[in-house]
Amino acid sequence: MRIMSTSVIVGDAAPFSAERSVEIQSAFNRDGYYVIRGVLQPAEVAALRTAVDHVFNNRASADEHRLYGDYVAVRLFETDPVFEQVLTREPIISLMEDILGSDCHLVAQNIVRNARGQAIDNYHVDDALIFPTPEGVARHDARLTMPVHILTVQVLLTDVESIEHGPTQFIPGSHYSGKQPNDRKDASFEGRGPVSLFGKAGDIYLHNGQAWHRGAPNTSDRVRYLLQLAYSKRWVSQRFYPFVNYKLPLDVLERADERRRRVLGLHTKGAYG
Repeated sequence: MRIMSTSVIVGDAAPFSAERSVEIQSAFNRDGYYVIRGVLQPAEVAALRTAVDHVFNNRASADEHRLYGDYVAVRLFETDPVFEQVLTREPIISLMEDILGSDCHLVAQNIVRNARGQAIDNYHVDDALIFPTPEGVARHDARLTMPVHILTVQVLLTDVESIEHGPTQFIPGSHYSGKQPNDRKDASFEGRGPVSLFGKAGDIYLHNGQAWHRGAPNTSDRVRYLLQLAYSKRWVSQRFYPFVNYKLPLDVLERADERRRRVLGLHTKGAYG
């Protein structure tokens, strides 16, 4: 399914300064999340939301295994050029390269479009617990900077202004626990409970999937649109369904410049290969 959009992502945004990048990384490494205001412009947000709606409204999406239930869709870059463009949108991509390395690549581009009564509302870590602590060890040493192998950039495409809109909630510092959440509905770590991330459409936040988090229940009549861009270090394999037999659409490659081709997974020769 290809939807040919005429929308163009803003091309003149600048990377963060070196000092700002260090500031962001320091807070992100400490807490497991970090909010950055006003990254996308209103026209970009509108174009992305329109493209998201096309994905959910197109019957082919289910046949192509793009829909995960009623409110999650994956591999958006296959569906509309506007999703391709945001993969290398500044200042997002330069920040990812600062944190993950200049050879980082994409592992997922998803959307969560959840209406009233819909939410991933159990506290969890993403995929697997990567740095477990053994029994009897309370947490990882605070002097460590916990390694980040996969980093998700969450992009608000709607305003999330209060708790009824279903904000993402993080337990600060819980990526140092080395454990699964201590309560699926009411987690805390070292006496600290959840922080709700409120924001406006166009805001983004960095998301360490090893920090305990959830989407608070959406009890409003506002549909929440949350675009997810997950990047990783080069050695973390991409897992686009159907995995080993996955083929990137040729037209996506034809439109990509050198940087975006690398982000999509076209690397030079390297270890083990």
